[in-house]
Amino acid sequence: MDQRQSSTERVLEQEQCNLTGEPNQNLLINEVGSAMQPIKKRKSSASGSRKTSACWEHFIRLHDDLVDAPTAACKHCHKKYLCDPRTHGTTNLNHHILKCSKKPLVVSNDSTQTILTYPSVDGKLVQVSSRFDKKACRSALSVFVVLDEQPFSAVEGEGFKFYSKVMQPQFTIPSRRTVARDCFQLYLDEKQKLKAFFKSDCNRVALTTDCWTSIQNLNYLTLTAHFVDNKWKYQKRIISFTVILNHKGETVGRKIEEVLRDWGIRNVSTITVDNATSNDVAVTYLKRKIENMNGLMGDGECFHMRCSTHILNLVVNEGLKDKHLSVTSVRDAVRFVKSSPHRATKFKECIEFAGITCKKLLEDEESSYREFFGKGNPPSNDDWDIARAFSAFLKLFYEATKTFSTSQNLSLHTCFHQVSAIYCELKQATLNIIDFFASVGGDMMEKYNRYWGSPDKMNKMIYFGIILDPRYKMSYIEWAFKDMYGVGSKFGSD
Repeated sequence: MDQRQSSTERVLEQEQCNLTGEPNQNLLINEVGSAMQPIKKRKSSASGSRKTSACWEHFIRLHDDLVDAPTAACKHCHKKYLCDPRTHGTTNLNHHILKCSKKPLVVSNDSTQTILTYPSVDGKLVQVSSRFDKKACRSALSVFVVLDEQPFSAVEGEGFKFYSKVMQPQFTIPSRRTVARDCFQLYLDEKQKLKAFFKSDCNRVALTTDCWTSIQNLNYLTLTAHFVDNKWKYQKRIISFTVILNHKGETVGRKIEEVLRDWGIRNVSTITVDNATSNDVAVTYLKRKIENMNGLMGDGECFHMRCSTHILNLVVNEGLKDKHLSVTSVRDAVRFVKSSPHRATKFKECIEFAGITCKKLLEDEESSYREFFGKGNPPSNDDWDIARAFSAFLKLFYEATKTFSTSQNLSLHTCFHQVSAIYCELKQATLNIIDFFASVGGDMMEKYNRYWGSPDKMNKMIYFGIILDPRYKMSYIEWAFKDMYGVGSKFGSD
């Protein structure tokens, strides 16, 4: 039996060599010296020739001296079957091909081919139909354009056309206008699904909004809804990106009200806006309208949430408005290096020689390159020491900004930790023996107290993230208030 299997494997290898054109001299002789060769096909005449079964694409005819009847071996699993055309035929061969586990997947152009099973990315088995579906292909193309942020003209590229023809020759690639219409239809379909979710399954949403003016002097407003889905996962969706007439509070409020009515959103927990006077007017307008729809949470005391990232940016800018000469000197050195390609190349050679790991030099966008000229000397050792200390001082603010700005994870339970840590850092800075840091810390503390200087100035939703955390609860809030403000928690007594 082992001798037959070894002979079969050698013939299969010979068949592969015939396909590749590379001869193998050690194939046709087995251990006992018996010859075994694939039977050569006889040339049939053009008329009256017998049709060849499709199963022979997966089998090799064998002539074994140890077996009287003709046999055939599977090219994939090497199993042998009798194939005498007078007694056996090809029925058993066809049955084997249907269930052969080692046969490679071949998707034909037959539109009646049904469901195949593919392993997905997460390891689970997913049933995917290999039947050509024009509608499904166009829908998948729209998803590709949207997810990868591709231009509509990407479908007209020669490389994309070639790739698509190889993947699915039956699919005719639509034009860019058709793709644009398909993407818009995809947006409408997803909007209807999201509206149905807001109407039936979503209890409350939190809103964030922002307004700005483009370089074309057009005023834009974006509105994002944050919510928890049926699987208790945090989700966010941009529900509006539109042009508005101006940034007045009533204009912004009316536009947000229009968007909420269009989406069928009534129950709003909070809305986060920048610290602008016009936004206060917009929040007051929305609070009155949502209260009329019975959509406020409680009495609406926590409805207005000030943007923590914007407050932190104001605090840092307050400390940087009067730049120390040491910081200015270091910034001038950076601009000097980046002022010409030759200096930048020389700088890279120096850091490689010193073994310093450096990605690139960062330059403030607000600084002017022309400020460097006419100024004095390169930074001294004292300048570098002060710049290092100032960089370490601002690291906490950088980490807090990343925490406040994250969109992948919830940040409410960490917000109060960051606020209290910043307070302690500023308090220590005001007591610094270096006059520069004491002055900067005092200016930043004054701006900090304007927004977070007392428990009443903070939105009470920030506290709930700590209270509901079993590691801290209410006792941590009371301890933090005593440490920061020297008083007990008035919020706890309420």
